[in-house]
Amino acid sequence: MSQENQILYEVIADIEPAARGDYLDWLTPHMAQMLTYDGFLSGEIVVSAEDECEITSVYRLRDMAAMDAYLAGPAKDMRADGVKRFGGKLVARRRILKAL
Repeated sequence: MSQENQILYEVIADIEPAARGDYLDWLTPHMAQMLTYDGFLSGEIVVSAEDECEITSVYRLRDMAAMDAYLAGPAKDMRADGVKRFGGKLVARRRILKAL
């Protein structure tokens, strides 16, 4: 499949050091669930070389329609799960990027 039209969805999490291990334990099955949604092709967890408490989940999606469907559907519940588990120990920001 051509990468043209593919979307990269990044979730950049800043997690408190004391919660880092629990977050990583939670993140693996969370990512597995994300990959069950239509249009999600792959996922990878990367850690900042400068700050081990900045953990980024990078998802590759088929196209913007798949991203829009995720945002309109399961995104609210998926995000709420992280907030419920980690509350004030986690600050997340997101980016949507287009592959060239």
